[in-house]
Amino acid sequence: MKRGIAANAARLDLVGRDVARASALPSTLRRIAPAIIGISLVCALGVVAVRVDLIRVRYGLANAVRQERALLEERRGVLAEVRALREPSRLAKLARERGFVRPARIRTLAPPKDAVTPTARLGVRP
Repeated sequence: MKRGIAANAARLDLVGRDVARASALPSTLRRIAPAIIGISLVCALGVVAVRVDLIRVRYGLANAVRQERALLEERRGVLAEVRALREPSRLAKLARERGFVRPARIRTLAPPKDAVTPTARLGVRP
């Protein structure tokens, strides 16, 4: 019978030690848990901030693409208008309506002898 009591006491000591070791882990975990929760919270907030920033950048990019398309369409319209305004037949018609005529004579004037020509400035002689 003594053996049975001693064996039970040994089991109790072993269980007591295991409980003591097991209770030491939660006390350490209790000290570290707020730090772990805080770090996790900061990481989660960082991920949320990055995602919100990404969404904002995507909306900005979509607006920029929309604006680029509108500007390209406006540019096409302006180029078409400029080409229509520069049309030679249109210009000839406007000139006739305003009384412009082709010159009968064209006179070419010679530059004065003491005048500096653009080629003389470069050192080129005629």
